[in-house]
Amino acid sequence: MNQESIQILNQLNEQHEAANEQLKIVEQQITEIDTFDNELIVLKNQKDGEIIAPLGKSVFAKMKLRENEKFFVEVGAGIFVRKDIDETISVAKEQKEKLESFREQLTQEVAFITAQLEEIIKKHRNS
Repeated sequence: MNQESIQILNQLNEQHEAANEQLKIVEQQITEIDTFDNELIVLKNQKDGEIIAPLGKSVFAKMKLRENEKFFVEVGAGIFVRKDIDETISVAKEQKEKLESFREQLTQEVAFITAQLEEIIKKHRNS
């Protein structure tokens, strides 16, 4: 295998590893949103329930939720808006849909890079 082919293989391998790492992060974020969404649904069905809310690293506070409680939801660039629980659930679903779309793009990218790697290896074997 010539130097150019080795360099291309190395570059493709790095791209493949980076895309796979991004894919793992996106999968984790989707799982976190699913958990968050499920917790919101539980909260929605509880009237005047109590929650344990994180205040910082390993610090939590017991809080009482009132009916029709509004949440502060970050909409980007450190800007927060108040949303009720249904609106917050909707935001979570939108975020999940965007992540799922990005996951699909990453999956296609990984498949494309894999095909390129296989093609180069196949050409080398046939040489």
